[in-house]
Amino acid sequence: MIKKCPGCGAAFQFDKPEIEGYVDSIMYEKAKICKRCFRIKCYGDYMFVKKDNEEYITILKSINETNDLVLYIVDLFNIQKNIEQINKYLNNPIIFVFSKRDLLPKSIKAKKIIEWLNNYKVDYIDVITISSAKNYQLDKLYKLIQKHKKSNDVYVVGNTNAGKSTLINNLIKNYSDNESNITTSSLPSTTLEKMEIKLNEELTLIDTPGLVDEGNIVNVVDYMTLKKIIPKKEIKPRTYQIKPNHSLLIDDVARIDYLEGDKNSFTIYVANDLKINNINIDTNDKLKRLKKYSFDTNGEEDIVINGLCWIKITKSAKINVFLQEGIEVFKRNQLI
Repeated sequence: MIKKCPGCGAAFQFDKPEIEGYVDSIMYEKAKICKRCFRIKCYGDYMFVKKDNEEYITILKSINETNDLVLYIVDLFNIQKNIEQINKYLNNPIIFVFSKRDLLPKSIKAKKIIEWLNNYKVDYIDVITISSAKNYQLDKLYKLIQKHKKSNDVYVVGNTNAGKSTLINNLIKNYSDNESNITTSSLPSTTLEKMEIKLNEELTLIDTPGLVDEGNIVNVVDYMTLKKIIPKKEIKPRTYQIKPNHSLLIDDVARIDYLEGDKNSFTIYVANDLKINNINIDTNDKLKRLKKYSFDTNGEEDIVINGLCWIKITKSAKINVFLQEGIEVFKRNQLI
């Protein structure tokens, strides 16, 4: 029988230390978790493992062959561009779960977020905002699961780092005598294989590896920068009243040039650890050698830098955004 790591789901192996599931050969029979999970849990020492999205899509197709309930976890701070893609693969009943509510300002109401979701063609039977870290609305989510589940099996899906494993660990803590614990990290691709977690006699949660968002900044920047851009507590939006011919530098990772329009208000929702500087376009060319993205906004749209931040611009504007190659930037209807 193949032994699997209960932390990430990878099969134990002792031949290749550089890949997932590795344990020392002399510890193979006694090992409780793989070396990668041990170092994440004990030292915060993260080893990135690139997973092929085709593997994830294959898992979704297998879920689609059931009629079981699905929890679709979406990170509120980092809502992906194509949130409706889940319906491309799944016809199952879906509860839409917005996670990490604690990262957004308390002034943002759940009703507003749900109204925003209705701009998209997403089929779901229920929607809820939660914070696993703060235990916020987990009782309500558990009741929704009990109400809508079709069998004892409930699948948990979503992008990497959406908060799936953290949610499951808190459900275990709150509603189960099970002592198992999934490895969690603020960094992406922690869960590597599908895992079954039996909460009780009536409910088994099936965790899945996250879909890798190819345009996310986490796939591009180095480890130290990555630790800064992932928010750890409630973000404090920063608002700048600026005129054309000025630019906002977000640390060493992004530049937003305001080219045309009236005096305008730019509010940036970004991790608190990142610095923002207001500079003159003509006298400072920092980051201008990076890839340029150009946008015209109408005052009702956010500019989203995938995985880093979003910018609410209150009036029509023409802007350029400068970033490393491979980072996606897009417009969406204003979330707030």
